[in-house]
Amino acid sequence: MRKWSIMLTIVMAVAVVLSGCGSSNNGGATNNGGNALATNDGSNAGGNEATGNTGGSVKSGEVVTIRTSISDGELSKEQIAEFEKEHPNIKVEIETVDATKLAAQLATGDAPDVIRLSGVFDLPNYVIKGIALDLTDRMNVSTVLKEDDLLPITNVYRFDGKTVGAGPIYGLPKDWSNDYAIFYNKKAFEAAGVAVPDPTTPLTWPEVMDLAKKLTIKDGDKIKQYGLAANEWGKTEPNFNNLLQYLLSAGVDISMDDNGSVDFDKPEVRDYINMWVDGVKNNVGPNSVNNDQTSGGDLFFKDQAAMIIDGYWYSGAIRSNEGAKTHLADYGMLPTPIAPNGTRVAPTGGATGAIINKTSKHPDEAWTFFEWFFGGTPADDRAKAGWGLPIFKSKMDLLPKETDFDKQINTVLQDELNYTSQYLKVNPYLAGGGWSIFDKYVQPLYFGKSNLDEAIKGMTKDANVAIQEAKDAIDSQ
Repeated sequence: MRKWSIMLTIVMAVAVVLSGCGSSNNGGATNNGGNALATNDGSNAGGNEATGNTGGSVKSGEVVTIRTSISDGELSKEQIAEFEKEHPNIKVEIETVDATKLAAQLATGDAPDVIRLSGVFDLPNYVIKGIALDLTDRMNVSTVLKEDDLLPITNVYRFDGKTVGAGPIYGLPKDWSNDYAIFYNKKAFEAAGVAVPDPTTPLTWPEVMDLAKKLTIKDGDKIKQYGLAANEWGKTEPNFNNLLQYLLSAGVDISMDDNGSVDFDKPEVRDYINMWVDGVKNNVGPNSVNNDQTSGGDLFFKDQAAMIIDGYWYSGAIRSNEGAKTHLADYGMLPTPIAPNGTRVAPTGGATGAIINKTSKHPDEAWTFFEWFFGGTPADDRAKAGWGLPIFKSKMDLLPKETDFDKQINTVLQDELNYTSQYLKVNPYLAGGGWSIFDKYVQPLYFGKSNLDEAIKGMTKDANVAIQEAKDAIDSQ
């Protein structure tokens, strides 16, 4: 039981962090984060068990139920009814799970057949712990999920035990986005007397922060308009996921080659933290110091935030907002910023999708549902709604292109697609837990209660303890 105690502790810690990391409405792509760490069933990464648990084979005519943690915002009752009509031997049941419940289900062998997760932050962890079914053989013969039609982003669900993007494929994204791009509000730019930057050239992150300061309007001590909202739900503060995008652009990896430890003591990490702490102290957005609890999305739509960091999926939020939809031309997207002297990258921060549970008693039926959800009618519906980017080349033309707003977004997007093939360098043993550790040591800097050396030392120590505990839990199986 000790190993499950360790894993449940890790899962609950991550759950606290991720309670603020919502996915977009209408099942849009998750922004900048993933689901919780999972537990294991005792298998090693890289195995090729394409059939899963075949015990409990289905008799002819028997109706089986496939349970999935894909949310009802991503899979409607109407879509389920369509699937069940086409496949009368399969019933689909959506099961709402949080991190703690999922960990308990995995520990007892009672987890859903199809498990929703983030490809960027969760997939390697699920593979290492033997939860994810290797789908390589099924993918190779699928007439729905054709390899030559899949975009490179799908490789984020490949993992060979060390490198994301290599080895067997264990799942697929339902959709994805260039999650660190910048959306702008022209009215807020005009209020500050600042011109909208050239959308054909990415800014550096320091340039974004300088621009945010110019766009922040104050009346005495009162802030009338912020320059930057870090995302639609959180505060304008440094965070672990955004740090990883910055480091990817800078060509820096905090993980050692064997993923056995991390080291935050890098000049680029220090530069990133200093830049964002300065932004907090200058009140360029809602933060822990000014204690503004208004969400970034609300500020953006109320013309009280000039910029917001979000991927293509946020265009869906703008299109569907009752106030914004009447003047869509006032909004637009800028390309993903880069680190100073860095390489241009526009990675996804989530690639939310799903895997098939290796212990599923009905892997064939789970695969039938999986194929349909990722490549059938739901995939077409998602693309047409514009709440995320499809994983198929052939479905890119389904994205909204009618309005001037859509055309501007798509022009920037087509350029961004040339820089989306790299993935955030996430340590598979730390995964989403990095966010809480990073916050723990950076937040005191805003209040002058710590210094950068102490913060770097503390986060490195805690991260390495978490990594070692995760590795010990796996080794003790």
